[in-house]
Amino acid sequence: MWNQWLQQAVATKLSCKVLAGFNANVDVVIKLNADLIADIIKQQPLILDNPPAEPTTVWPISTPTEFMALLKECIKVGKSYYGVMDSKLGDWFNQVFPARVEAMGGQAGIIANQMAALGATSCVYCPVLSQKQAASFDPQVLYPRINGKVEWINIREAVNDDWTKLNYIFEYGKGIDFPFGDEVITSPRANRVILGTRNPKAAMGFAEEIEPYLTEIGASIDVAFMAGYHHGKIEGRTNTLQEYIDLSKADLMRLKAGNPQLKLHLEYVPMPQADDEVVLLRQLAPLFTSFGINENEIRRLLMQLGYEELANDIINNERAFSLYQGALAVARELKVPRIQLHNLGYYVVVLMKPYDTDPKLVRQACLFASAVNGVKAKQGGAVPLADVAQMAEYPLSDIGMKQLKAFVDEAESAGLPVTEEMLDTGILEMEDHWILIVPAHVVPNPVSTVGMGDTISSSAYAAEVSLAKNAVKSCNC
Repeated sequence: MWNQWLQQAVATKLSCKVLAGFNANVDVVIKLNADLIADIIKQQPLILDNPPAEPTTVWPISTPTEFMALLKECIKVGKSYYGVMDSKLGDWFNQVFPARVEAMGGQAGIIANQMAALGATSCVYCPVLSQKQAASFDPQVLYPRINGKVEWINIREAVNDDWTKLNYIFEYGKGIDFPFGDEVITSPRANRVILGTRNPKAAMGFAEEIEPYLTEIGASIDVAFMAGYHHGKIEGRTNTLQEYIDLSKADLMRLKAGNPQLKLHLEYVPMPQADDEVVLLRQLAPLFTSFGINENEIRRLLMQLGYEELANDIINNERAFSLYQGALAVARELKVPRIQLHNLGYYVVVLMKPYDTDPKLVRQACLFASAVNGVKAKQGGAVPLADVAQMAEYPLSDIGMKQLKAFVDEAESAGLPVTEEMLDTGILEMEDHWILIVPAHVVPNPVSTVGMGDTISSSAYAAEVSLAKNAVKSCNC
């Protein structure tokens, strides 16, 4: 059955207009290998001396020693990392990592380009747009210009600043023996460390001059993908976290005022201050219709929300059932009707009732997203719609199939109303929600891991919105 579902999914077409905001930047992608790290240490033998005790908590990363300690820790535990760096560290990066590739980065930038490549009407809003940044966008992407009303202009015509946000992305493959002095660390999986520069001008919100037109903008789109709230303030406009939250809530309400059916997706990015993150999410998340997160991020979020037992269960035995329990807790706590958790080899989706889209269409949308992401893993960049069909014959992962079977077994033991039919459908109906366990593709040795979560979340939700729209049209006919 799953091959049949996949064949159907890759034929999905996006028929929606989307808006992505707020963070777009240029990614500086650097491929790491053992020789590269060994050469740096050989040239700078003191670089490993006096490292911070907990390198993943240093914010921002300011010195080469802090960077090497962070890199060592992340490779050792096999987890991705995103943090902030002092812009001066970029000079050292340019010196020791001359080989790099520049590409579109940031949730808004990646999603806008991916939506355009898949044939959706794609719009983006980022307060600071340099010529270098604009050139990284797909030429089909549109940008709102205010001229007494909203005009959607080509992104290349919307340049408004000279500054470009840079994210340095350090990628490494699985099974590489990295020498850190006398210690050799083998990478357990392919992953990356991301360090980004910041500028007060790159506010994570709508500029004052566009606010009166947000209702008009909301009325003209089907779904908005929002990210960047983890910055937590807009310098010069909001002095406190609460002021930033209040401003963000007001803007979201303006977007929805002209379109009550507008779909809003929030892609999770961790905030430096955990306490601030809980305050922000409890107030902002209920305004969204969808929430995207991965298996690492949900452990942190559960801890912060007070679900320590669920977080520890994932830490001690990460599996589909423990991730489902965590996702359900987040959905209830943050009052979000849809949670999509993307993990290697499968997705866990929780839909709170009453949900306005058939779970079968949600499954189709997830398989479409898996195909899109599979192509991205194979060739990198934004995936054109014409390339998605190649994944129809690429088998869904054994990881996903085994996790689905294990979920059915554990759910049955836990007394959930599950049957063997779920192995064919991936769908289980509960009293107040639906559960979807959707096997996904795994491409070994991916060309790039950057933006995979954004690609999965946006492709799945845009496909879901499009399929739901088409189903309504068919019903009306």
